[in-house]
Parts: sequence; C-alpha cells; structure tokens
Amino acid sequence: MREIRREVTAVAGTKALVWIGETLHDLSPGSPILGEYCETFDTAAVSPQGDMVALVTDTGTTGLLLSSDGRPIRELTRSGYKAEAYRYPLVLCTLPDGRTGLIHCPDEYNRLEIEVAATGERLTGGAEREPTDIFHSRLAVSPDGRYLLSAGWVWHPWSCMAVYDLRKALAEPATLDPVGDVFGLLELVRAEVAGACFVGEDIVISTSTEDDDPDGPDDLGPTMVARWSTTANTFAWRRQLDLPAGDVVPFAGDFLALYDHPRLYDGDTGDLIAAWPELSTGHADSSIVWDRFFSGPARVAVDEIRRRFAVTDGELTTVVHLG
Repeated sequence: MREIRREVTAVAGTKALVWIGETLHDLSPGSPILGEYCETFDTAAVSPQGDMVALVTDTGTTGLLLSSDGRPIRELTRSGYKAEAYRYPLVLCTLPDGRTGLIHCPDEYNRLEIEVAATGERLTGGAEREPTDIFHSRLAVSPDGRYLLSAGWVWHPWSCMAVYDLRKALAEPATLDPVGDVFGLLELVRAEVAGACFVGEDIVISTSTEDDDPDGPDDLGPTMVARWSTTANTFAWRRQLDLPAGDVVPFAGDFLALYDHPRLYDGDTGDLIAAWPELSTGHADSSIVWDRFFSGPARVAVDEIRRRFAVTDGELTTVVHLG
C-alpha cells in the first residue's frame, strides 16, 4: 500500500475530526455543521449509516445527538463517577432491524444500555441487572453488528477489555453485566490493554509496557499487538513491538496504531506497512486520559471506504490518501 497524495489545511481550534460520507468535518469554531457546539463538546462519533453524529465531552458527563446535517435530536448523559478521568463510553451502531442504535452508560458507569438512537427507546431495560465493577470505555461494535467491545478499566486502576454478544444482549440484557470474556480473552492477556478494535469480525489487541503478572500466561505480554480470531477462538498472530501501539483503529482490513505517530499494520499478518513519524498523535495508551486527552483517536478520523485518514494537531489537519 502506498501513499498517493496528502492534503494539509489550516483550521484553528480543531478539537475532533469525523467523516460524514465523503466529507471531513471538524469540531472547530469555523465548522458549518459542528461549529456552534465546539465550546461545549470535544469528541465526535458518526453512525455506520452516516445519519447521526454524537458529540460528547470526553471527560465530562454531557453529550448531544445530531442528525448528519447538524439538527439536534436529543441530549445524552453519563454517570459523573470518575468521569473526569476516562473517555466517555459511547458508540453508534446499526440494530438488527436497520435502525441506528446507541450503546452507552447513561445511568451507571458500569451498566451498558442499548437504545434506539433517535428516540431513546431502551432495548435493555426492564430486566434484573447486576453490573460488574468495570468502567466501560472505548466502545466498538463489529461490522456485522454481532459483538460489542469495551476497552475500559477496573480499579486499581488497570486497563482491560470485555466482549459481549449483542444478539444475546438484546434478548437477555443481563448478559451485559458479567465481564464479557466471551472468547476467553481476559485469561490470555497478562499486560494492560492499551487499545483494541475490530478488524473484520476479529479483534486486534495492543498492550502497554506494564506487566500484571510476570509468571502469568505467555499468550499476550507487554508491548505486543495481536489478532484474535472469533471463529477459530485463538490468536491468528502475535507480534512483539519496540514501541507500544497504544490505541488501534480499523483501516480497510488493516489497522492504524496511534501511539506517538500513525503506523499502519497488515491486518492479516501484523506486519508493519507504513509509518508517519512526522504526524504526532500523542501518547495515550489507555481509556484513562488525565492530561493526555488530545491524543490517539481524539486526533484522528478514518475513512475506510476511500482508504484515507486524517490527523490534526489542533491547528493543521493532514489527510493521507493511500493506494
């Protein structure tokens, strides 16, 4: 894969980037759609169908759901418990009936809820729930809508991940309450989970430099990246890295690692394809951000269909087009 062109634009005060269809939008004072909200919110997420955009204050408690043309739909909220420390848990997805869904934690930090995004109709309410003590964050849904990933943390603090079957959750909401671990992943990761994402229906996991248990399993230790096959129920590959991968985001069958600068890895092999050390993406390696908020995904937006990604430093935005 080769870089075919690069575009650089100056947009002062950019807080976040998001692709809506073929157009890159920024959360800045000059944005025609998102500009009026930039003083309140600092993070944006778009639905798979491109019909809705969610704006949140990443280390706050408030959010706003918009139509793709900027029309307000409804306000969002989350628990204030430790909210100042970690990223707002929210993802837009497509429900089995084709409507856009919203998964977030509107009432409690550890209780996931699935809603019809436009109306707020709760699809996981009315059941006995006993949530596990996990701070959900960095939510993602597999492209087929089958699985939900949460890459959050538990006290003391320790970054971890959990995976849930959304089909089961819609039928039995209480299945969202135990730590997911539907593939046995948690027993196989002895280091902190720096990042995780879906590549196809599989899960790519990156780990930090921290080692929880030196005598623990050898499957996935510190400063590694690996792909877990959801069909074979095993690692497809594992790679030891010199530099942490940090947050990872899918890119047209491959994935970008965002620690320090963007690096593109082959999704099938884990091999490094390309790197852009001149584009800074910060040093976030957890859902806990503290002073590293404007880092990792906060600076990046990916357009998988057109094989391009954008990076901002708050003043300049660079769009990299790949062949």
